[in-house]
Amino acid sequence: MLVIPAIDIKDGNVVRLERGDFTKVKIYSNDPVSVAKEFQAQGAKLLHVVDLDGAFSGELKNLALVRKISKAVSIPIQLGGGIRTQEAIDSVLSLGINRVILGTRACEDEAFIQSVITGLGEKIVVSIDAKDGMVATDGWKNVSKVKATDLVKKLELFGLKILIYTDIARDGMLGGPNIESLKEILNARDKAVIISSGGISSFEDLLKLKMFESQGLLGAIVGKAVYEKKFNLKEAIEKC
Repeated sequence: MLVIPAIDIKDGNVVRLERGDFTKVKIYSNDPVSVAKEFQAQGAKLLHVVDLDGAFSGELKNLALVRKISKAVSIPIQLGGGIRTQEAIDSVLSLGINRVILGTRACEDEAFIQSVITGLGEKIVVSIDAKDGMVATDGWKNVSKVKATDLVKKLELFGLKILIYTDIARDGMLGGPNIESLKEILNARDKAVIISSGGISSFEDLLKLKMFESQGLLGAIVGKAVYEKKFNLKEAIEKC
């Protein structure tokens, strides 16, 4: 199981939010490039980068900074946050980013998401961010009437291979992952692999998630717990 450190960027800083609340921001670094290089040095095999300004506004805001991160590390990067058009996808991929994460547009425009999956395959990842089992959109500001499990099944029909699942209620709270909701997502999938996100507070939480590796769990995104030094990232990567 991959342990995937997250770099959330807001106003040029590395931050963490509580449950996606933009009024509850904690800054951990003003140098995202150095953070990326440090994660690589600790053995990370993949970086999860989010343009929070982009997620909130609906269009990418930190492309110059993302370009610097991409040039500074040699490991793959997946990027999300405000990527809602083909032009935005092309801009991201032109920077050397390996995977583009789509969220809001995947829920709202079936024709678009089917088209980009067909055209770009595993370069497209969809992030399903859910509250009480329902998909949230627009930087988590709105909750749709779409069930997360239904969206998983539909995206698989379109050929999607990789999904990120985030339980909003757990994100940034260090309360542990929502195992029951993760089970529902894993049961809803067929061949797609899942990356879990939200709530990881300890190395023990990672070990609990690793038990689902054989059921389609590819990895776990870690954020606040790493920045708060709740466990040793290098050791967690090696043991998971």
